[in-house]
Formats: sequence, C-alpha cells, structure tokens
Amino acid sequence: MNAITDPIDAPELAQGTAGREHFTAFLVDEGSERVVRQCLHDLVVPFTSVHRGGISKAIEHLAVNRSPQVLLVDLTGTELPATEIHRLSEVCEPHTMVVAIGERNDVGLYRDLVQSGVVDYLVKPMTRTLLHNVLQPMFQGPAEPTGPLQQKVGKVVAVLGARGGVGATTVATNLAWYLSHRRSSRVALVDLDLVLGDAALLLDIKPAGGVREVLENPQRIDHLFLDRVMTQYGDRLFVLSAEERVDQRVNIAPKALDTLLPLLRQQFHYVILDLPRTEVELREAAMEQAHMRLLVTDQTIRSIRDTHRFRPLFDAPKSGQRNLLVVNRIGEQSSGAIELQAVGKAAGMSIDAKVPYHPKSVLASANAGKIAALESGPFSTAIEGLAGEITGSSVTKPWWKFGR
Repeated sequence: MNAITDPIDAPELAQGTAGREHFTAFLVDEGSERVVRQCLHDLVVPFTSVHRGGISKAIEHLAVNRSPQVLLVDLTGTELPATEIHRLSEVCEPHTMVVAIGERNDVGLYRDLVQSGVVDYLVKPMTRTLLHNVLQPMFQGPAEPTGPLQQKVGKVVAVLGARGGVGATTVATNLAWYLSHRRSSRVALVDLDLVLGDAALLLDIKPAGGVREVLENPQRIDHLFLDRVMTQYGDRLFVLSAEERVDQRVNIAPKALDTLLPLLRQQFHYVILDLPRTEVELREAAMEQAHMRLLVTDQTIRSIRDTHRFRPLFDAPKSGQRNLLVVNRIGEQSSGAIELQAVGKAAGMSIDAKVPYHPKSVLASANAGKIAALESGPFSTAIEGLAGEITGSSVTKPWWKFGR
C-alpha cells in the first residue's frame, strides 16, 4: 500500500495516543488527496496519514493495524457500499468515527450508509470548506456517539472454571488468540488471578509490571496507564496479567472493573476475563458486567458438584447477557465419566460446546509455550466453534454441538 504521510504528522505523539492515529484516509484519486492534506493542515491535526486505495484497502490495513479516531474512506467503484461498510465495522475499533466519500449523488445511498454507521457521506469532488466543516467538530473534543459504528463498544466475555484443572484458562487463552488471529478482532485478555494465573504462561510472555496497582487503585486507570501495563502478543491481542508473590495478599478493588471494563470496551472488540473462583466480590462484579458468561467444566464428580454450586451465579441473566456451558476434556476418561446429560442438569443449562481431550495438542503446546489452537485438529475446531458462538457467526461443526 502506498502511504502518503502528511507533513504535519508528529510521530513522537504516537505514545500519547497509544499508537492510534488521529486521522487516516484511504482515497483513490490525487485530487481528493490534495483536498484532504490541505484541510488537515488548516485544522492542525497531528499524527495523520493518507493512503492510496479505497475501502477494500482500508479493511485490509485495519485488519492488522490500530484504527484511527477518525477514518475517511473512498467508496468510488464499490458495487455494494453498505456491505463494505459492514465489513469495515468488523475490523474497525469501537468508537471510530467513519466518513465516506464517493461519486454517487444518491439520497437513498446516503441513508443506507448512515444507517450502516458512517457519520457522513460526501459526494465528489470534495471542497476544502465542506471537508473542514465535517471534520472540525470531530477534533474539537470528545463527541457523543451518533451512529452504530461510533456507538459500538466491545463485548465482555467472562470465563469461569467450575474447579481447578478443568481448563478454563486454556479455553479463555485459546479463544482470545483465535478471535485476534483468525477473526482479526482486537482482543484484551485479562487474567484476574494475579498470583496463580496461567494466561501469560500459556502464551509464553512476561507479564508487565503495574497490574496490581491498577486493580488496587482504580482511580489511576486510564488509557495511557493501560497501554503501559498490557503485554502485546501479535498485532491484535493484548494481555493484562501478573505474577505476584504467593506470600502477599492482593486486594483487588471490585469497583476497579467499573473503571477498567468501559475503557477496554472502547479499544477492543472483545474483552476476555479469566476469573478466579475464590475472589467472591471480584467474580460477582465481572459476572454482572459480562455479555457472555462461560462456565467451563468436565465429566468428573468433583466438577459436577462444583458446577451445581456455581449455578446461582448463572441464574436470571440480564437482558443482553448469555450463558454458555462448555464441557472440556471430553474423552479423557475411557470409563467412569459422568454422562453429559448429568453435567447439563447440574449446571441448569444446556451444553453449548464440548472440547475434546487432545493431549497432543494441548499439553504439548502448553509445555512448549505455544497456542494449541494454532494446530489444526479437534481442539482447534472446537475453539473455532466456540468463537462462532461468541461472535454470532457459528460454523457448522455437528460433532461438537448439542441441541442444534
């Protein structure tokens, strides 16, 4: 892609915006590029870039790069503009303001695009004054969300293991990896067990310092502080975790999630929470705010008992919440395994997914510090299906689905 960087860009400001540009444009003609550069100069907007190409190039670029605060995309030559805007929304970060330009002077098209989430649609040839009037309010300060794309915020997915050893962290970590690496979503993986959590270990990364401070002193939480304490894994997966000393108590303030989660939802499509079982107030606060609440269990009598004990946490979900029961390590016991029907009855939920026991994938990958879902096989297929449940675009995998 040919990127034309505006001369007023200030790369040193990247740290101040957590690597996010203030403005990015994808344009197919030189005349539009010239108008955009002139307008940005008038507005004195730092940290900007202009790229040659239309909306398809924008989708390709944003699948591996951070979204800007304001995005200008060219729809010239696009047969199905509203469809392409929908594709763009799948890779665009929450709260990105999108302005579209094109050659068609069509009221019906304008309405379709606005309903699809763009803030405005401008017909070519653009004028410097018109573009200035559209962009200026966006750079004057925080704007109230006006459309579906700008109103869009990420979903919180809480993962709770019925007992230790059922593989809740394995499910949460591989799910986060799949959504970020296979679905091109920006994902935050938050391991809330700051002493014995294993998410960073499974990814073979070193947790950044300062997480404990964030959760013990929520008044310190802001975007810049989060950027310093999150560890990046690949282009679109960010991990918040710690390895605190086992002889010191971590006093996580339950109200920390009230500050932390809204900030993360503004930057990430999905926030995966790996929950500790023993921190009651923290666990309940997370369950209250989660859109998807996963209970991970297996076919042992201990899991049956603890699954039943955790059942009240999943009763009476609020509007917009969904519970999923995941039975992990299917096939581990050649005999003596509790029937799946009994597992679902103990949880009071239908079984949404089962993950096969596949030590060659899971154990070997964990010991090598690799992601098990990276290798094709039964385990990765199950994670793919579970990701489909989370995103609402399930694939057909009859062997792991129930009641469909």
